[in-house]
Amino acid sequence: MKNKYGFCKGLAALVLLMLCALTIKDNAYAQTAKSYKVLFIGNSHTYYNDMPNIFKGIAKADGIDCEVSSITSAGYKLSQFADTTDTYGALVYEALTKNTWDYVVVQENRAVLVEKEYKAESAVNTLHSLIKKAGAKMIIYATQPNNIGSTFSVNSTSFYLTDLQIEQILTRNNFKIANNYEGLVAASGTNFMRVMADYPDITLYRTDNLHPTVAGSYLAACTIYYRMFNKSPYGNKFLPGSEYDTDKLISKLAMDDALILQQIADGRLLINTHYTTINKGQSSKLTATFTANAKNETLTDYKNNIIWDSTDLAGVSINKLTGEFTALKTGKYQVMATTDSGLICYSTIDVKQPATSLTIKEDKILKVVKGYSGHYTTEMGPSDTTDKITWESDLPSVVSVNSNGNITAKKVGIAKITATTTSGIKVVHYVRVKLKTPTGVKLTKKSKKITKKKKSYSVTVKWTKNTNAVKYYVYRRLSTKSSYTRIATTTKPKYIDTKVKKNKKYYYKIKAIYSNTKLNSDKTPAYAIVIGK
Repeated sequence: MKNKYGFCKGLAALVLLMLCALTIKDNAYAQTAKSYKVLFIGNSHTYYNDMPNIFKGIAKADGIDCEVSSITSAGYKLSQFADTTDTYGALVYEALTKNTWDYVVVQENRAVLVEKEYKAESAVNTLHSLIKKAGAKMIIYATQPNNIGSTFSVNSTSFYLTDLQIEQILTRNNFKIANNYEGLVAASGTNFMRVMADYPDITLYRTDNLHPTVAGSYLAACTIYYRMFNKSPYGNKFLPGSEYDTDKLISKLAMDDALILQQIADGRLLINTHYTTINKGQSSKLTATFTANAKNETLTDYKNNIIWDSTDLAGVSINKLTGEFTALKTGKYQVMATTDSGLICYSTIDVKQPATSLTIKEDKILKVVKGYSGHYTTEMGPSDTTDKITWESDLPSVVSVNSNGNITAKKVGIAKITATTTSGIKVVHYVRVKLKTPTGVKLTKKSKKITKKKKSYSVTVKWTKNTNAVKYYVYRRLSTKSSYTRIATTTKPKYIDTKVKKNKKYYYKIKAIYSNTKLNSDKTPAYAIVIGK
């Protein structure tokens, strides 16, 4: 029978065991919980109010640990960050090539997106390659427009755009670029416009009407956080005066404003796919999903029905209610889903026209010699095909072919050249690299006295040796009207013709012979000699 002490001792041991188990569990979680590495690349719109660390605080308050780094410089463009000769570009290159990341947030200069969008895409093309190699997902931080509009210039023509017009261009081009490079868009600028429309008393802009206040940066951070982790900022505890704002990054932000901004960022519209490849004439369907917390008070006055539209109805037509679309013309087009609450999302439709025919205009069998360079001329149908041609040589050591159909004959042999369209049509041609025609042909005549009244005559024919030839044929004829007859076969670059007579004119031609007779050289031009008396 156990005494009271023994029972307590056993209970204490059990409690101790449970505490140890909990400690082990907590330690295991601490060891396995992921810490996300996030790199921000941008200009003052990124670094104002220490926005990256506001983002970090939001994540931490939600139980997500982030290691945040930033490479920023005032007024910078992504083309500068993508340039390894630039001071900050070199830092970006080093950061992306010497580290691994989970997410890289890039932000473009608004003027570039309005005036020279192609430069922004070129820069993203360079950066995305590095970002992908670093193991990261790219997120484009789509910033707000100028609060009072601005003047821009394209092709030496100046024009004024309102804040709404700027925002439409920024959003469309940011989505266009992101869709082309498997990126995501954190549409902070869209959320700015929604706040401006419904809560004009919240000050999002500084007095320069361009840069964000703390409220603006908080909204941007909430938007980026939601897009990155698919966790709504609604109800997030990173609030003014909270235990999570240890550095007082948002101490100047009013609590009521912070709660509204969380709700603005909570409303989200996503399309099921950001990039669709489809053939001309075909139809398909997109779906979009609107999500928001049921208690979100910023959306109660809106129906949030989804409406579809196309930026180019001649290229892609779309049913405004169902999202069903038809590809009408080749090219890349953007379709958008919108809600009456101001949310917007774009998807790219890449319309292709497969080739139905492919021809190569040059001869089926091209006969050339070593050192030859040439180009295959192709024609694909129909005229609006988007197919590309890939080229391949089965023996590149004999004949090489590049991506443009340029060929180079490298040595004697036969190579098969295959042209293949994107849609799978194949055309095969052949290149025969023959022996070079013998050069350096020389004729010399010689006479020899046999008797007092009789002489014998001979003609020595010499030419330059061809190291690839296995033998040579020697041809001769007597007059310009007669045909050539092969008079000798020799393995040496020399032949002595003793069957000649005086007062006759002889014509000679030489041909180099290869082990594959299809690769024999052409005959040399005619060389003539007259046998004198």
